[in-house]
Amino acid sequence: MSALATGHGEMWVRTHGAGPVRVVALHGFTLHGDMYARLAETADAAVAAPDLPGHGKTAVQPITMGTAVDSMASLIRTLADPPVLLGYSQGGRIALQVALTFPDLIGSLVLVATSPGLSERARKLRTAADDGLASRIERIGTERFIAEWLANPLVATDHVDREVRDRDRCMRLENSAAGLAAALRGMGQATVTDSRRRIPNLPMPVVFVAGANDERYAEHATAMAASRNERPVLVENSGHNVILEAPAAVAKVINRLLQTA
Repeated sequence: MSALATGHGEMWVRTHGAGPVRVVALHGFTLHGDMYARLAETADAAVAAPDLPGHGKTAVQPITMGTAVDSMASLIRTLADPPVLLGYSQGGRIALQVALTFPDLIGSLVLVATSPGLSERARKLRTAADDGLASRIERIGTERFIAEWLANPLVATDHVDREVRDRDRCMRLENSAAGLAAALRGMGQATVTDSRRRIPNLPMPVVFVAGANDERYAEHATAMAASRNERPVLVENSGHNVILEAPAAVAKVINRLLQTA
């Protein structure tokens, strides 16, 4: 793990695997860069997995979608070649905005369980809901919130073995209530406008991935892929936690892109 100075403060980057870094992977809400340790075991290149603002050891301020995008660009500029940029859930939203803002920095893009953004009306409703949840995180603290969060069927970890499940929970508990609340307010779904019309114009190869059992995000992946005349990768027997449940399947997508780069 190493610290990278950005224009918004230090960002901590966890590197998994051996050799030169050719993959940058952005984690989901309540996690940090160690969520990619198992995926890196079957990837054909080292994976740089930063702690996103509000998570882990990163100290980027203020915690907003804009500072997150700028900080990711700072990391990517340190690499020898444009990487495969992978983002999962909240990290997927950030990865998509990085690709839209700095397309020349990205070799290829993998969006896992990612939304294309919300309409203005939906954003207003989601802003109120996210602010309410952020206030609850601040009130009840990390441990109680993580217990509630993992009780949600969308993100529940019941489908993996106990060792993996316990490691995942411990990782989430390393985050602070203040950081998670700020990440929800500053980088939640309400912060991203509907990008569906822009996705077909992305110049790099893009792969859309979702768990086949994750109905809402499988629909997102299918629709976004169709807008580029492509097909999504729907991972069988997996839900929203597709990287936790099937890391090798996602690594296979990465390896295919690395081979064609």
